[in-house]
Amino acid sequence: MVNEDQVVSELLISGLSDWVSLHDVVWFCTEGAINDQSKASVLRVLDRLYADGLVVPGDLGETGFEDWQTPPDGWGERSSDELEQLNWQPMGAGLWLRLTAAGTQVARECE
Repeated sequence: MVNEDQVVSELLISGLSDWVSLHDVVWFCTEGAINDQSKASVLRVLDRLYADGLVVPGDLGETGFEDWQTPPDGWGERSSDELEQLNWQPMGAGLWLRLTAAGTQVARECE
């Protein structure tokens, strides 16, 4: 079983050098085994990252990373919808995550 605390740490540390892809979140949480339990883990990790103010989701656009302009309380549902549309196999598609100042601080503490 995946340790969600460790997954959060790994994702934050990887976010120090680049934006974090939805694919990375799915991979770290599922280790390639997509099932109801691992899907729930992905959503819990995303909700935790959002609720703790560690990341901001966004899309890659013409100007680079473009933050979602929707209220944070809808990010979890929107993320879940994207995962369903991608059949839980983002392979580089879907949202990306940008560390906030708080996320950067926590990532540095985890290193």
